[in-house]
Amino acid sequence: MKKHTSHKRYGWRGRILKVDLSDAKISEEDLPEELTENYTGGAGINARLLYNLLCDNPEIDPLAPENPLIFGCGPVVGTSFPCATRFTVTAKSPLTRIFGDSNAGGHFAVRMKQAGYDHIVILGKAEKPVALLIEKGKRPELVDAAEFWGLDTYAADEYIRDKYGSCETARIGPAGEHLVRYANIFSGSKRVGANGRAGMGCVMGSKNLKAVIVKASGTVPVADKKKLDTLAKKYGDIWGKGSSMYIQKEYGTLMLIAQIGLEAPTTNEQTRITPEQLEHYDLETFVSQYKNGKSACHRCPVGCSQKWKVDEGPYKGEQGDKIEFGHYLHLGPLLGIYDYPSMFHLADLSNKLGLDCCQFGWNLSMAMECFQRGVLGTEDTEGIALNWGEPELVSRMMEKVARREGFGNVLAESIPDMVKTIGSDSAPYGFHTKGMTFPYNRGAVMAMNLASSVATRGGDHMKGHPFSALTGHKDMLEKIFGKNIPDEIADSKSPLAKGRAVWWHENYKMLMDSLGLCFIPLAGTTIFGEPLILFEEMGEIYEAVTGMDPQKLFASAERACQVERGFNALLGIDRKDDMRQGTSRGEQDPISHPGMLDEYYHFRGCSGEGLPTHKRLQEVGLFNVIEDLGRNGKLSETECPAIEELLPVEKVKGEQGSSFS
Repeated sequence: MKKHTSHKRYGWRGRILKVDLSDAKISEEDLPEELTENYTGGAGINARLLYNLLCDNPEIDPLAPENPLIFGCGPVVGTSFPCATRFTVTAKSPLTRIFGDSNAGGHFAVRMKQAGYDHIVILGKAEKPVALLIEKGKRPELVDAAEFWGLDTYAADEYIRDKYGSCETARIGPAGEHLVRYANIFSGSKRVGANGRAGMGCVMGSKNLKAVIVKASGTVPVADKKKLDTLAKKYGDIWGKGSSMYIQKEYGTLMLIAQIGLEAPTTNEQTRITPEQLEHYDLETFVSQYKNGKSACHRCPVGCSQKWKVDEGPYKGEQGDKIEFGHYLHLGPLLGIYDYPSMFHLADLSNKLGLDCCQFGWNLSMAMECFQRGVLGTEDTEGIALNWGEPELVSRMMEKVARREGFGNVLAESIPDMVKTIGSDSAPYGFHTKGMTFPYNRGAVMAMNLASSVATRGGDHMKGHPFSALTGHKDMLEKIFGKNIPDEIADSKSPLAKGRAVWWHENYKMLMDSLGLCFIPLAGTTIFGEPLILFEEMGEIYEAVTGMDPQKLFASAERACQVERGFNALLGIDRKDDMRQGTSRGEQDPISHPGMLDEYYHFRGCSGEGLPTHKRLQEVGLFNVIEDLGRNGKLSETECPAIEELLPVEKVKGEQGSSFS
């Protein structure tokens, strides 16, 4: 193993672990300062590493050994700051065949930083099932995983801990092993986390890599411990003792059941949930009858992850520690299921199998509607009637998907692939953007409609969650864009001025994912109380950890977002792909309103066709991306505004950060 150069860096550990599974070679490299200065860490550096590895061959099959699987942690992870536990896994997505990444919390990222690594880059394919064992102070090694290949995500974690002692694992279940295109990666034991979108577990399975095991402890050095401790106490008290986080502590993401309310889609979005159906998912019923405690990520005073237990009925005795809003929506109303115990049972099964419950729910609901309308028959589904509202049917299909058995092999693909298999008559019933599904009601949440459409990894709710424009938070929007903004920017049902909000929130979320901070306390406090935690506040945390000037953080986030869009542009992604596919159910999609997609492109520095522009890429210093796109005919020479023209002068000079050259 190459000995790395000592770094006087705070926050970052200064090392990348590189693993070639094909040759069973492991080495270390210095983390270049160019990456930390220009992309901050975590998701931002991951995006740049992926681009560097695949820009000369972007058309590569995502399941090919050459597709890298990249784990990345930000500089705040592993420090004394609360809620800094997030890590990103990045690869070319097997689900969408474009840029892919997924973010998760828990304890795994902290152990990875304690072991001395900021990023892990995994290439190649092992001849037989293996796990990567990383133990602080020892040489990382590949160990045989044949004995626990085939185990579900919980059983595999238990087996590994029994064999290797106290550790944190990131592992796949049967879905990843059988290359389900939306398989996820599960991590953690005390608090389970999931890299649940874009099929990162499928990439891991394609490499015959069952798990990454980390054994480490210790601290991550910071530049100004006194200042960071002060900030840690300040935010720890706000999040742990203040009233603004009560809802998140009590219900976790299930709080969105009440927030979304009667807008929740049922039976493949044919209808909306009725008050009577919604009553079955009353949050107070959850707390009084099913809540069984909660768990928290490393140094988190919130503890949003809800535990549950069923004491009666057909699922009596079942319990779990990972239940989220995504489970409710996609394994409940979407499939015609309206009771907590059934939804819990299905959620736990999807977690064990290692499936993205969101994509599974939409895939199955599409097939169910096709069955309902005669597009599919029992002759296509092994004699199985795909009826709504049958939990045991859903669990049976989930098992088949995870092992690619029978009709489960069809459901294990993306919706565009399902259409190819089932036939064009099925196309109106499969909703997606760029091959991934998480569509929101077009009329009720305009900003989220746009954000999920333009997200670089496909239809998604977390790449640029524009919460200020969803919750009527005009004072926050004024702080970002100045007083001269239309009132409608904070009206969730108006399409006016949503493009700028989505652009800014994409950069905001990129910085959060690059630092390793959790969205729930930062956004929750910003929505429900004080203080507003924007670029300036994150910059203060960053400076205390790294000792670096925070003024370039907005530019760093913009640069990373442009790299992701640049990678997609090399694959031919443009405006047509930012449109939701599938029937509109008679509704008009407002995305073409001037305040939506066109305004987004204007602020993101794209052409009207959604291509990156020479001017914006030059502004953020992406000269090699300019060359790559130009050589492939994917670069626009359209004029676009400078970033400093889009934000108030005081924001550019202060909070947002200057220096875009």
